[in-house]
Amino acid sequence: MLNYVLIMLPLMVLLLLCMHRAYLSPKDISTDVYRLLAAVMAAILGNVLIATSPIAVICKAGYMIYFIGTDFVLFYLLIFSIDYCGFKSIRKYVRGIFLTLSIADSVSILLDPIFDHVFAMKIITLDSGESYQSLIPYWYHDIHLFISYIAIALIVTIYIVKLVNTSRIFWRKYIVIFAGILLTAVWETLYVFLEKALDTSMIGFAVCGIFIYYYSIERKPVALLDRMKNMILTSVSDAIVFFNKDGNCIYANDSAKVLFNVQGDDLSDIQRQAIELTSVTTEQLEKINSIRTRREFEREDGVHIYDIEYHKTFDGNGHRIGSFSKITDRTEEIRKQKEEQYLATHDLLTGIDNAESFYSKVRKRLDEDPDTEYVAVASDIKEFKLVNDRYGRAVGDRILVKIARTLEEAASEHTIYGRIGSDRFGALMRKEDYKEETILQGISEIPALSIDTQTQYPVIIHVGIYEITERDTAVSVMFDRCFMAISGIKNDATARIAYYDEKLREDLMWEQRMAGSLDNALLTGQIVPYLQAQVNRDGRVEGAEVLVRWIHPEFGFLPPGKFIGIFEKNGMISKIDKYMWESACRILNSWSFIGREDLYLSVNISPKDFYLMDVPTEIINLVNKYDIDPRRLRLEITESIVMDDAEEKIKTIEQLRANGFLVEMDDFGSGYSSLNMLKDMPIDVLKLDMVFLNASTENNRTRAIMKLIIDLAKALNIPVIAEGVETQEQVDFLSEMGCDYFQGYYFAKPVPLMDYESKTLKRARSDN
Repeated sequence: MLNYVLIMLPLMVLLLLCMHRAYLSPKDISTDVYRLLAAVMAAILGNVLIATSPIAVICKAGYMIYFIGTDFVLFYLLIFSIDYCGFKSIRKYVRGIFLTLSIADSVSILLDPIFDHVFAMKIITLDSGESYQSLIPYWYHDIHLFISYIAIALIVTIYIVKLVNTSRIFWRKYIVIFAGILLTAVWETLYVFLEKALDTSMIGFAVCGIFIYYYSIERKPVALLDRMKNMILTSVSDAIVFFNKDGNCIYANDSAKVLFNVQGDDLSDIQRQAIELTSVTTEQLEKINSIRTRREFEREDGVHIYDIEYHKTFDGNGHRIGSFSKITDRTEEIRKQKEEQYLATHDLLTGIDNAESFYSKVRKRLDEDPDTEYVAVASDIKEFKLVNDRYGRAVGDRILVKIARTLEEAASEHTIYGRIGSDRFGALMRKEDYKEETILQGISEIPALSIDTQTQYPVIIHVGIYEITERDTAVSVMFDRCFMAISGIKNDATARIAYYDEKLREDLMWEQRMAGSLDNALLTGQIVPYLQAQVNRDGRVEGAEVLVRWIHPEFGFLPPGKFIGIFEKNGMISKIDKYMWESACRILNSWSFIGREDLYLSVNISPKDFYLMDVPTEIINLVNKYDIDPRRLRLEITESIVMDDAEEKIKTIEQLRANGFLVEMDDFGSGYSSLNMLKDMPIDVLKLDMVFLNASTENNRTRAIMKLIIDLAKALNIPVIAEGVETQEQVDFLSEMGCDYFQGYYFAKPVPLMDYESKTLKRARSDN
């Protein structure tokens, strides 16, 4: 008995220490462990009382403590097992059932002194002369055992299920505790059924409790961690090499073996190659703690680029324990970076710099070289859109590639060049390198486009030059000035190079100022209608053409030539036209109130209007708004309207005529007029431009052509108005030819509305 007590005492001390550490542990499972160890301690105390006291009463109390202690050992062991194995879904139900059974069993054991239904005591004397109180079980003792073995069976089932459903790599976490529980249960069973003198299974209970504490709270799964680390190190694409403190290689993962082309476990060869790749000597490695570098390494599939890290490792006291190298293959990453950078900075078709990269390089050069004079050079292909539309994108692309190759061949080492967009290219050259003849030669080397064996399309390239004098100007604006210079020669059949000058700059500033002030001008009444009378052969005023004038608060009276062209180019002409249409409708409406519905007004429709708005809808809405006869609002168009998309434009004109409007063809004879135009165009009135006469009425050829046009118009029942009439001689000549109406300075200049009304309406009253 004494030997047993001597064994149990150190175990009890260890249990108390484990209980204390479990109580202080922050882990979730620590509460379960603490309660379990407390129950084990109670059972052991009862067992020690049984083993050390010959007094019946004390032994009786020891057995009762022992039985109740084992009840709660099994209860807390069951709860611990559920939490430890992750079966928390059944915890609530199992806890309720077995807590009830444990309490009921404990109460029944405590009532044994009254009912004598659990056990009795008898003195047994051993051969050594020692005596002890032996247990005589009664009927309830079997119930106590039955409850205990139900708990043990459930605990065993929990661990078996967990082991079956868990990867073998995690088995150690569970199988040690499971084995301890199983051995302790077998040990306890041997005592019960073999009726041993003393229940020494408490040794198993104590040892099992200590193991449970260690594995659930203290133990770190070193083997598991090592295995997982090894799996990770083996699977990563980076090459990992470990060295001991003497610099000898002790581990290399599979990626390292592939990198250094090493078969098997020849770590010495890996060590040598790793040091060579790092390009640092062994002596240097001793002096430094870490290295980060990038090196190239020849592989069978070509040169690879590696990022190399070397780090020494130290223990908590600062003593070196080894080192490791990590070698990362950056080849593909760097290739993609270069590819992305190339795509971001280069034009995909031609392979030269795109606009953003080109402008950036130009800005950098101008900033870094302030003492050198530079010129900006830009090129533009005449009617390039027509090439793509007529011959296809592939043909147009061939031209662009040819221009890019010509640029590359002609550029000096100091020249920066790029594709600015579409068919536009740009270059920055030193002024001393610029030669006009070189530019002309370069653009002449772009061959005519071969359409078929007999047809070639001439590729005409215009070049704009801007001598950079304002370096702070945005680079894009510098090249805009080049293109501005080009715009001045686009209609010149012979010019190929144009230079930006101050006049162009002034024109640009003027255009910007006009465009910026138009909306306010319309709002404040600066844009006003002037009327120029149209008369018949008898000199009677039939109506007038509405002409736009700008009374500018700063520049005074602005004739149309100062702003109309600007707005035709930028598309803002539609705002002026809509304003003049409504002004004309308002005037006609006011004349209706004084009985002058016999007068008409002609308004101009710009070719741009057909692209920027729904012309028929706008005009129809206006005549409805002001309640006027559509025939009183004549619509003047130019023949250039139908130069593009003629079929669609003719449908629009027919729609206007179907709604009662009279359509006049303006400026006939000043552009690309053809007699065929009179046949195809659905017009009601023809306006002849007197420029056609070339200021002469004596030329027989002119007379013949004029006669032919007027006769053809009359044959088509189209009245003719001659505009720009300035002399009596022209009136007589045109009257002789059969012209119906006249407009020009000979009869009246364009005048403000009040002047027109005071003269025309007064004359009308006088006639009456």
